[in-house]
Amino acid sequence: MNKLTVTEITQQIKFLLESNFSSHICVVGEISNLSFSPTGHIYFTLKDDSAQIKVVFFKRYNLANNYKLKQGDKVEVIGNLSVYENDGVYQIIARKVVYDSAGDFYKKFEETKRVLEKEGLFDKDKKKPIPKIIKNVAVLTSPGGAAIRDFLQTLRNNYVGLSVDIWPVQVQGSQAIKDIILSLRALNRYCDNYDVAILMRGGGSLEDLIIFNEEALAREFFSLKIPTISAIGHERDFSICDFVADLRVSTPTAAAETLSRPYIDLRREVSENIKNLKRSIENKIDKHYQLFDKFLSLISFKNPSNIIKFKKNMLHKYISNIISSINIKVMDNSMLNNDLMYRILTKNPEVKIGEYKNYLNLLQVNINGNILRKLEANKYRHSFLMEKMKLLNPENILERGYAIVYKGKLPVGSASDINLEDSLEIHFKDGYTNAFVTGKKMKKI
Repeated sequence: MNKLTVTEITQQIKFLLESNFSSHICVVGEISNLSFSPTGHIYFTLKDDSAQIKVVFFKRYNLANNYKLKQGDKVEVIGNLSVYENDGVYQIIARKVVYDSAGDFYKKFEETKRVLEKEGLFDKDKKKPIPKIIKNVAVLTSPGGAAIRDFLQTLRNNYVGLSVDIWPVQVQGSQAIKDIILSLRALNRYCDNYDVAILMRGGGSLEDLIIFNEEALAREFFSLKIPTISAIGHERDFSICDFVADLRVSTPTAAAETLSRPYIDLRREVSENIKNLKRSIENKIDKHYQLFDKFLSLISFKNPSNIIKFKKNMLHKYISNIISSINIKVMDNSMLNNDLMYRILTKNPEVKIGEYKNYLNLLQVNINGNILRKLEANKYRHSFLMEKMKLLNPENILERGYAIVYKGKLPVGSASDINLEDSLEIHFKDGYTNAFVTGKKMKKI
């Protein structure tokens, strides 16, 4: 027995195949997995119901070809049979591709689409609205697929803690149709437990996604009592289930983004309300402090006791108004905070509620602490000014043994203000006496 390397056996197979198919061949089939390379070459698979073969249509040949290749078209491929040694697969090197007819896949797709569209399954007025805030989701998909992993990871990245129940189904192969239909019927019996149902699968070839064009599956999906979302394949992929769904999204990741958007908007709204609330309280406090300083300044310029008493009463009144206004504002803000917390409790995932509540409580404690500290400082300043004014009050001098001399109703501040034979009143702490000026002597300066 001769030992052969992989290269040697592949070369022998290549020789046998190409020598037996030395002339051009013509093969009929349906185009699948069509792709265009940046260099201008075209690659696709030619298939029928039982088999498939790879085809390479090089740029130097396809530039002269009149027919523009399309996915699903039935064509005749004229070329040479060859073996691509690097992959060990046989393929057709196409020289010419001729359009034959629409592929069986697209024929069935269009036929099913026409039937369901005529019955009104695609009508907009039959679409159930998707709830703005969604809490409970039923996802029909393969539990081990990349689609559900991307969906859940996107929800985690957006900090959205939805309740997601995975209804495991096959999403590929003929058996998957029956599997999904049975799950949809079971889900319809538990529809009160969910806000929305998502039929989900990642991208794939036309053959991978063909099950979602089955009429029976589309009808069952349409009959769900709760709103439905179709998240099948990629942006370019369309299926019959996409048309009957209440909402079609391009990918499983896009489905998660759609469900996350209301929660992201709500968090942004709460954050803005907190900022506005804090700014409003600070502006109110600053305004009243300015009024407080203004009245303290007026009191310091006018010493008579009747003005002092009046200003003192006004000062207490404004302090009382400030405190009352602040308390009312704090109560209003507390009610607003409670309302926001209630909205979060009813609309937002439970995982975020504790964080927002702690943040709001800490903010209120800080605000109240700052207010109390500033009020204590102003009360101390008021007491200091009152003591200072008492010291400056001329009537307090009498308590220390001094007397005040009045001429008429005006206090006498200098000997030069007194003339001979003037009548004076001398006030002491416990009374006064009258005097008549009979003499006067000035100090020499």
